Amino acid sequence: MKFKLGLVCLFAALISFSVVASDRLVVASWNVENLFDTEDDPLNEGDNGYTPRGWMRWTNARYALKLRHLADVIVRMRPDILGLMEVENRRVLEDLVRTLKEKHGYEMPHIMHRDGDEKRGIEVAILSKHAAVATNWIQSVTGQREVLVCEFVIDGRSLTLLANHWKSQLGKKAESDEIRRLEALGVRSYLDKRLASDPAAALMVAGDFNDSPSSPILVEAAGFALDKRRVLNDSSGRLLYNLTGALPEGKHGTYYYAPKKQWSVLDAIVVSRGMLAEAEPGAPWKVVQGSYEIFKSKEQCDKEGRPLPFRRVRSKSVGDVYYTGYSDHFPVRVTLKAR
Repeated sequence: MKFKLGLVCLFAALISFSVVASDRLVVASWNVENLFDTEDDPLNEGDNGYTPRGWMRWTNARYALKLRHLADVIVRMRPDILGLMEVENRRVLEDLVRTLKEKHGYEMPHIMHRDGDEKRGIEVAILSKHAAVATNWIQSVTGQREVLVCEFVIDGRSLTLLANHWKSQLGKKAESDEIRRLEALGVRSYLDKRLASDPAAALMVAGDFNDSPSSPILVEAAGFALDKRRVLNDSSGRLLYNLTGALPEGKHGTYYYAPKKQWSVLDAIVVSRGMLAEAEPGAPWKVVQGSYEIFKSKEQCDKEGRPLPFRRVRSKSVGDVYYTGYSDHFPVRVTLKAR
């Protein structure tokens, strides 16, 4: 009798665990800093430095180490869906997926990516445990990186993720600002169309926006608010909540710009109003309170707590040094719960 009772309890516990596991979802985003293979692509001038004879002395051994380091962090984050920025092509994504599986037994078999016409030869992509039911691309400015839009239906619940990598601030400020503004408006147009047909849609906008979360480009052009109450009280339903607003003051930084000794908040995850726990009507997925974070471990940081990059550096202060870290950006992640 005791044996049978024990089996019943074990069976009930396994059912309970499977229910808990299936109604949670981890979504993450990471700029992985120039993930190139070692081969010279004659159609991609941006990869010239990432060959064994190029500036980065990008050997097969260094490439393999970079993949292992990225896989080490990804497996600690345990994402179900992962947006990636600064990847060269599908091959590097396949190599990363293979490294995850062979080294850690962690599978993310679904790759969403396509080659674009961006001048540096780097693109956005999404890796996932789940297949996308629809994939679209937004390009607001010719020659700039596209926005990848993937819709998933998981256990009957729809979720859409937009992976972004907007124009950097290099060059003339007015020109780079205008490009990012146009990119923001392109995303905004897509969001408006989706929300017009379904105000409670679960929409997530993630990536490297290359701008401050309080900038007019993010707040006004894109409609990404840092104040949750403002989003909840927005009668139009257009505003999205930038989860950076949930982080404590002074702990927002995802990128450190060494020449100016300055922290920046370039990376973020933004969610539609319906994904907030307090929202009515609610989206199929809601953000778990307190789960949004800038993910960093001791190994990812230098002695000052800054992101440890993977690149060759030559300067008067340090000389010629090769850092074999992870990325010059920290990833961000959030946990979702099914309603």
